[in-house]
This record gives sequence, C-alpha cells and structure tokens, in this order.
Amino acid sequence: MPPMPELRSAIFLDFDNLVSGLREGAGSEAALRFAQQPELWLERLLADRPRRALIRRCYMNPAGMLDHDGSRFRYADFRWAFMASGFDVVDCPKLTRLKNAADVRIALDAMEAMLSPTHLDEFTLLSTDSDFVPLLLRLRAADRRTRLVAHPEVGRIVRSAADEVIGLDVLAGWLGWQASPEPGEAFGETTATDLLGVVRDIMMEAQDPVHVPHLGQMVRDRTGWTLRGSDFAGHGTLDALLKAAGGFIRQDGPGGGHVLRPEWALQPPEA
Repeated sequence: MPPMPELRSAIFLDFDNLVSGLREGAGSEAALRFAQQPELWLERLLADRPRRALIRRCYMNPAGMLDHDGSRFRYADFRWAFMASGFDVVDCPKLTRLKNAADVRIALDAMEAMLSPTHLDEFTLLSTDSDFVPLLLRLRAADRRTRLVAHPEVGRIVRSAADEVIGLDVLAGWLGWQASPEPGEAFGETTATDLLGVVRDIMMEAQDPVHVPHLGQMVRDRTGWTLRGSDFAGHGTLDALLKAAGGFIRQDGPGGGHVLRPEWALQPPEA
C-alpha cells in the first residue's frame, strides 16, 4: 500500500481550559505534568499518522494559578516549556470577571489560518468549550479535517461537529494517569458533595463578584451537574451551599444576584 499522505496541521490550545479540565478529572499531578512537559502528550497527539504541525498556538492567562501538593504554580512559569515544544504562546489576560477571551481569539485565528495561502488539511482544538461548535462546522464545510480534545463525556452535538474526539481521559493516560479501579468511577465523575470544591475553586479564581447564573453555568461546564439538580450539593439552598463551600455570600440583584467572597461583602457588584 502507498504511504499515507502527510497532513499539514494546526493546533490551537486553550491552556487554562485544559489545565482546569485535567485537574478536575485526573488530579493536579496530571495537570501539572501536562503543563510542565508538553512534549509527552504532543508526541502522542501527532503520532497516529504522518503530519506536520505547521501552527502550534497556546492561549494562556499568565496570571492563572495551579495548586499542587501545597505549592502554587503561575501559568506564566510554563511558557518556556511550550515554547521549547514549538508553540507560539499568546497571552490572554482576563478581560472580565472570569473570561480571558481565549475562545474568541482561537476562533478568529483558526478562521484566518483556514483562509491563508498555506493550505492546512487539519485543525486540532484542545478545549472543552462547547462554543467551538460553529467553528468546527465551518471548518468541516471548508473540507478541513477536525479533531477536538475535550471531556470524555462531551455532548453529542459537540462530538458530531468534529471528525475525531480525543477524551481528556486519553490525554491524561498519555501523562501516566490511571483510572480508579473502583467500579463505576469514571474520569472526572463528580458527586454532589464534590460540587463544594468546584464552587470554591471558581470563587477563589474570580477577580470580582460572580453573577449567580454564570456560577451555575461554570459548575455545569466543569461537572455536568446543575446546582438545583444536585439539591445544591445536598444543602437544600444556594445560600447554604455557598456557606459550606467557604463562607461565600449571595447579594441580591437582577438575575439572581451575585456571589461574593467574604472580603468583598461590603463592595457592590460590578454593573
């Protein structure tokens, strides 16, 4: 048989999104190894067939933090490792409370790459953000092959928009993570009580009060649970959940109000 043709490929990585997904699904050790040694997973990502990754772009909030084993690592500390693996690292600082606009930058850059004189056969997106569905469909319509690295339980709509989906559990396996031998436990499976930790993480990452609907959306994106569907992590009410998660406070306002860290209690939420 003739050899398979070499694909000209582009890789777009939402660093913050992937680190968060790995941390919650496989633990902080896997997330740290992903960030410190990108060559471990990049080699596997490119190895299933001949390809040249002509574009390798990593979108990162340099002020982000990863906690592991009592130590805190700034995302900016991982820049050199990605540059050493051929990535162009694009700084994406937060523009609002919790958004750094990396998804918009990726979509714009991917469209620009698709329209460039250098023909690219394949686009690989590393992000669990469902907002990329329109981009994936547009790339398919332009006869480009697409791959998505995302949570293994990504929805059918997202999965059907890509030609190939590689689960974060597979990526974590490339990094040495092994699933729990306990029956019924899967990658990133979150119990109702685990939601307390997720809410705590979201609030400690926040720079400003978090709108209640936004908090609920982020919890669902990270865990698949809704706050109400979990009976507010078994606490019956949102206020009780917030208190148990870290003494957070809900301030009344439009759309359900905002959630504040205790030290912000006297500050009005951003309009």
